[in-house]
Amino acid sequence: MLGVRVLPGLPKLIMKKFLSFLEEVKIEFKKVVWAGKKEVTAATVSVLAFSVIVAVILSVLDYFLSIGLQSLFK
Repeated sequence: MLGVRVLPGLPKLIMKKFLSFLEEVKIEFKKVVWAGKKEVTAATVSVLAFSVIVAVILSVLDYFLSIGLQSLFK
């Protein structure tokens, strides 16, 4: 074996710790209060509306800046 030495019992210890970690994750997930459908829908609509507003503002700004630069370099 390429000179790699594994301590006896190390793989079992690692697996035991990993399984313990997964159990703790499961316990913590049970404590989480998940958002309801109404809250998720409202947040999604807010994000989409904000994104559209920012896109429109940036498009208008880009349009006027391009007109200004074109007239500057003519």
